[in-house]
Amino acid sequence: MTIDIVTGMRVFTAVVDAGSFAGAADKLDLSRGMATRYVAQLEAHLGVRLLNRTTRKLSLTEAGSDYCQRATQVLAMVEEAETSVAQEASIPRGTLRVTCSQAFGVRHLGWAITEYLQRYPGIQVDVTLNDRVVDLVEEGFDLAVRVATRIDPGLVARKLTRARVVACASPGYLKKQGAPKSPEELARHNCLAYAYSSLQNEWRFRRKGVVRKVRVSGNLRGNNGDILSTAAIEGLGVVLHPTFLVYEALREKKLVRILPDWEIDDLTVFAVYPNRKFLPPKVRSFIDFLAARFGPEPYWDFDWKQPYNGHHV
Repeated sequence: MTIDIVTGMRVFTAVVDAGSFAGAADKLDLSRGMATRYVAQLEAHLGVRLLNRTTRKLSLTEAGSDYCQRATQVLAMVEEAETSVAQEASIPRGTLRVTCSQAFGVRHLGWAITEYLQRYPGIQVDVTLNDRVVDLVEEGFDLAVRVATRIDPGLVARKLTRARVVACASPGYLKKQGAPKSPEELARHNCLAYAYSSLQNEWRFRRKGVVRKVRVSGNLRGNNGDILSTAAIEGLGVVLHPTFLVYEALREKKLVRILPDWEIDDLTVFAVYPNRKFLPPKVRSFIDFLAARFGPEPYWDFDWKQPYNGHHV
C-alpha cells in the first residue's frame, strides 16, 4: 500500500488541533471519510495506533503524542523548504540567452539590456544579433525580440510595442528625382528593398479605406536595414522602413517622409519564447522590463511636422 506520508502527517496533526475528523476535514477541504482514511493509512504504515477513538472524543495514545510532536517539526521544515525554494524561484538569476535583429538590437535592445542588468545584478545576458529568424528551441535561446506582422504558430509572443513604417528618401534624391505625389509614382523611382520583408517588391499603402499596391524595383536589395537606410541617406533611392530604424535621420532631416497622407501597415515588436508554462523569472522579468521601456508609444515615434516641400537643405 502506498501512502503520502507528508499529507498523512498534515491530516493527523490537523485532527489533533481540531479535536475531530470533521474539523480537520473542513480545515483541509477534505471529506470526513478522506480525513479518516489518511489517518488510518498512516497508522497502518507505522504499525501503531495514534488516536483513541470513542463516540464522544478523540485522544492521543502515547505513541500518537510523540509522533504528533515530531510530525509538527517535520511539517515546519517542509514548509520552510517550500518557502525558500519559492522565494529562490521568484528571483531573476542565471544566464538569459536573447536573440534579436541587428538593427533593432544595436539601436534599442543594447541600451535596454544595460539598464536591465543594472537593475538585476544576478543576471548574465548572452545576446546574439542576427537578421535571420532563429529556431529558439534548437539553438537554445530563452527569448527573441522580433519585429514582424505575426509570429509563427507554436511560439508564445507578447507585444512589446508598435513599429510604425514610413516611406522616406533624402532631400537630395527628391530634389533631383521629384517627390512622388501618389503611391503609383513610386514605380518610376529607385526603391531599395529589404530582403526579409514580405513586402519586398510590392509596397502597400492605404488611405480612407482605399488600398494601393505598387510594384517597385531598384538597384539595391539587402538583408540589413542599416545598409538600405545609409544608401537612402546618400541619395540612392526610397526606402520603406520602420521608424525605429530611421527616426534619427528623420529628426536630423537627412531623410524626409514622403506620401504622408498614406498609411502603411504597422509592424509589431514582439517578445517571443517557446513555452509559457513555468516561465523562468529571468525571462518574465526581462519581458516585463522591455514592455515598460518601449510601449505602448515608443520613444522613436514623433510627429514629423512637414512633408518634403523641396526646400530642405
